[in-house]
Amino acid sequence: MSIYFILFVCLRVHLISSTCTPSVRQCGCQTEQPTISLSSRIVGGIQARKHSWPWIVSIRQHDRVISAGTMICAGSLISEKYILTAAHCFYEIDPLLLSNYFVVIGAHYLNDTNSKRFQIQSVKIHENYDHKLFTSDIALLELSDNVDFRNSIVGFICLPPVKSPTYPAESSIAVAIGWGRLDENSSMSYTLQQVRLPILSHKDHVCSQQISDNLVHICAGFIQGGRDTCQGDSGGPLMIFDETMSTWHIAGITSYGYGCAQAENPGVYTRVSMFIDWIHGHMSSHSSKMQVTSNILLIFLFFFSQMYTRV
Repeated sequence: MSIYFILFVCLRVHLISSTCTPSVRQCGCQTEQPTISLSSRIVGGIQARKHSWPWIVSIRQHDRVISAGTMICAGSLISEKYILTAAHCFYEIDPLLLSNYFVVIGAHYLNDTNSKRFQIQSVKIHENYDHKLFTSDIALLELSDNVDFRNSIVGFICLPPVKSPTYPAESSIAVAIGWGRLDENSSMSYTLQQVRLPILSHKDHVCSQQISDNLVHICAGFIQGGRDTCQGDSGGPLMIFDETMSTWHIAGITSYGYGCAQAENPGVYTRVSMFIDWIHGHMSSHSSKMQVTSNILLIFLFFFSQMYTRV
């Protein structure tokens, strides 16, 4: 019995520990490994290990009184320039007022002021987003400056490996993180929290009654309740660990739910794998524009230098 227990513990550690090497080009890796237990949950308050989720983003609004700003949503860093979050976080925000908002990367505490701050250059809300049904609840934030991944507390999460209406697989275990409420009637968590949640089948009655489109929605949670994301966790990642690659992938974006951790009311998440083409399309569009701008600048400099030499 003792030998079996030791082997079981070693196996569990192997499954949740990433062996990939963090670098400026490697997604889904951490310098600090997360500590994940079967009892961890956001509602109830089990905090994440500091800087173990280096891609978590705190989206905040400038506040004249609070220097750290006021958090409105979470997000996930997916490249040096882009953040994934929920569309409903920015649906009612005037694009002309984006300067009132900023993001903090590498934070552990709700009011961290020592982490990396970035201004938001633009927001792309999915064109099919439905504010009543929360379908296509996904948005892409473009940062004003590139993130420096040489900083060990900052990293970016991998996107799903393929476009698929069945990723993540049913019954697989995911991890959600955020600073949301510890229960329905409490305030936001001061420290980053984490929770392990099973992926439910869309055919399960507790899921089918929550969602309107199983292609773009994921249900995750326990039928008996007790563990869940909550208000304030919106936009944050639902993550799957790829044992083959030893990397973390963003499978879902925290979207909505009825109450927090209630029985037969699992949380609903945006299925990121169905938006891979949309994400890459907008990211590559930015790169193309940057290349065109760079080429125009080079042409201008060339002609300017020719004019200068002829004088």
